[in-house]
Amino acid sequence: AQRGHGISARDHLLRASMYYRSAEYFADPFGRDGPLWGRASRETFIDAAMHMAERVEPVEMPFEGIKLPGYFMTPAGGAANGRTVLVLTGFDGTGEELYFQTAKAGLERGFNVLAGEGPGQVGCLRFHPNLTFRPDYEKPIGAMIDYALTRPEVAAERFAVYGISFGGYFVIRAGMHDPRIRALIVNSPIVDLQAYILGFAQLDPANPPPVTLAEVDEIPDAEFPRALKLSFKSGCRRFGVDSFAGWLKRLADFTAGDGLANIRCPTLAMAGAGEGGETAAQFERYCRDVSGSVTRRLFTAEEGADMHCQLGNLTLSNAVVYDWLSEVFG
Repeated sequence: AQRGHGISARDHLLRASMYYRSAEYFADPFGRDGPLWGRASRETFIDAAMHMAERVEPVEMPFEGIKLPGYFMTPAGGAANGRTVLVLTGFDGTGEELYFQTAKAGLERGFNVLAGEGPGQVGCLRFHPNLTFRPDYEKPIGAMIDYALTRPEVAAERFAVYGISFGGYFVIRAGMHDPRIRALIVNSPIVDLQAYILGFAQLDPANPPPVTLAEVDEIPDAEFPRALKLSFKSGCRRFGVDSFAGWLKRLADFTAGDGLANIRCPTLAMAGAGEGGETAAQFERYCRDVSGSVTRRLFTAEEGADMHCQLGNLTLSNAVVYDWLSEVFG
């Protein structure tokens, strides 16, 4: 960068950002190293943005006395007719990762992209370690929408919200409560988080493993592998609980209830054919119960996209999202 090689600087800084992110991901959720690596991931990403053709701006969005972090991104030539997408990742993604996963694809197609990070999400915990996941995610998303609509680059009539993984639950809650959302993308629809998780994990809510946060580090790795310990500790950290039993009980609070009929804007529902029966059931329930028009997209193994959130074929996934939005917004 000091010698004027901006593209090389950008690429190396983006690579560094993801290396720091990997270190953060595998750090102890209650240790000191994780936040350090996370902030380093953010700082190197911001440095990289100085060498991008697009404008990538770190932002702070007021919410209940604090400020939620995020990135407001604008195409080099400006967005077409002010069309804008607010994107939220899920349980363990970050705003920096969203740039690679979907934001860059949106920028290339002439969309503004606001990557938001709310309570319990990794990017938010770096600055607000006491904010855990909350069922009423329409409230932090509402604050993000408040912020977005203050931007002169944003057209209120062309404003969409896109949720990925656990973010699918977050944006469903927002779609149920906020008529300012003019188009909704849900990838995939999570209307009952406890049932969704139990569709993947072999756990009995009536008889959860008798493991607590206080004792998990003392269990031999041969009985409870270290990677699973870190996942368990992360779940406790992010949901504000201290045991398997507490975590499973807390998951039951995260539900759309009978509010899906309140979603009246056009919606794109996405899921992978390889994600299992519970994902398929919640996908069908969502498509059946919302009031607005629904475009269904079930990705297949033949497309290389049947994995969770189409991680095997993000090119196709992003084409579906932004082509659909372009047609909805005109």
